[in-house]
Amino acid sequence: MADRSALVSGANPSLLRALTERLTSDGFALATEPGERLDVLVHAVGVPAPAPFVGADPARWYAGVMAELTPAFRAVRDAAPALRRSPSARVVLVGAGWFPADRPGSTVAAAVHGALVALTKTLARDLGPDGVTVNQVVVDPGNPADPSTVAAAVSYLCRPEAGAMAGQLLTVGRGGPLRP
Repeated sequence: MADRSALVSGANPSLLRALTERLTSDGFALATEPGERLDVLVHAVGVPAPAPFVGADPARWYAGVMAELTPAFRAVRDAAPALRRSPSARVVLVGAGWFPADRPGSTVAAAVHGALVALTKTLARDLGPDGVTVNQVVVDPGNPADPSTVAAAVSYLCRPEAGAMAGQLLTVGRGGPLRP
């Protein structure tokens, strides 16, 4: 993977550290912003704290959803022109998939991560014709995988051998219920 660049963003410092260490060891040069060419974008989306839905202030609820989704949207939007110039670009989003829907008080988290699933799938369709492969690594926030395990899954999705996998959710962790 020589001469390839990666941009890693998100809010979880230990995960970001593991991702940057793994991608660097894979031979990626780390970028701090999209340049003329970018080969990989990895963005980790946080899980909002549980809060009751009944009696929730709509503006605060919506702000909680947007606080997590907007950085992911901006990261992909800003990187897309450079990624489209790469011969084998990858976008890997890291999120919680459908897991938050099983937890009480998780309407904000479920909205965020349900939307992230839809974003992953629609970006795969929209950017795929330009040679950009988009997938998601899913981590159960109630039974989280070690950051190095998440980084290994991201590393796999960034490899040339994973180029045929698009719009998919790769669940890592210690098992539990699986969803589409």
